[in-house]
Amino acid sequence: MSNFTRLSLTEALTPRALGEFTSLRRAVPVIDTSLANGGWICGGMMRHLLLDGSLEEYFTPLRSVEPPWRNARAGDVDLFFPSVESANRSADASNRKVRRSMANFAGETEAVWERGGHEVKVQLVDDPDLIQPTIEDTLTRFDLINCQVGTDGEWVYLPEGWHDLERSRLLGIAHSNTPFLGCRILKYLEFRGLTGLTDDSYEKLQEWFAQVGNDFKGERWTSPHISGVQGHVKRLRAAGLVRREDLIFFLNKWKEFVREKVYGVSYSYEVDWALNELGASAP
Repeated sequence: MSNFTRLSLTEALTPRALGEFTSLRRAVPVIDTSLANGGWICGGMMRHLLLDGSLEEYFTPLRSVEPPWRNARAGDVDLFFPSVESANRSADASNRKVRRSMANFAGETEAVWERGGHEVKVQLVDDPDLIQPTIEDTLTRFDLINCQVGTDGEWVYLPEGWHDLERSRLLGIAHSNTPFLGCRILKYLEFRGLTGLTDDSYEKLQEWFAQVGNDFKGERWTSPHISGVQGHVKRLRAAGLVRREDLIFFLNKWKEFVREKVYGVSYSYEVDWALNELGASAP
């Protein structure tokens, strides 16, 4: 388990960020209800506030900071709980409709935050495999160290060395056992201002490549969970994070069509993606 530092909200957040957080809690009652039921806000929104980012910006759909331009969904509020019962009580107390999330890990609802005029999505994570007895246990299971931050409404918890990690503008990987890791790495590099991986994170990324190559066999992930992995690996390759030696994990896994034009005539043929990349001049 990581070693966590505990700070009061007034210690951890700037007055501006604390004012935005207080405004959001007042505008979205399910947040305070969830905190009262023993829940915690964890992940991206708390990271954004700790960096003194604007919640108006966080709840606005994003465009990548550099070409090739990509769009991303707005950020949301992720609430975790010490029991399924506490998550269910929070969902039952919501005055808005709660539906299942796309990945079926949480109940989802929306509310309007009048300060920013944005519709805010709130996820109440109730999957039994994601239920942990304490906020520290919950944060320890997060795949990205940068996102191992959270609050119970009174205290903020963050890993030791977190501020140094963020000042380096690097992403730290803690775990590789989720098909969503590639997507999340790309999200934080393309949209959240980070520029690369820490030196000790590359080994975790290679572990993830090995699991991708094996279709996460032995894990509980289903086809919908891993449906986007191929595209994420290819984008990581374009970003220089899939090294030449890593391509061995993907040999005979994915086919793609290559189009060429010879003497004015266009034609296409099917190749093995990894083998074709190995034959290219890229490192």
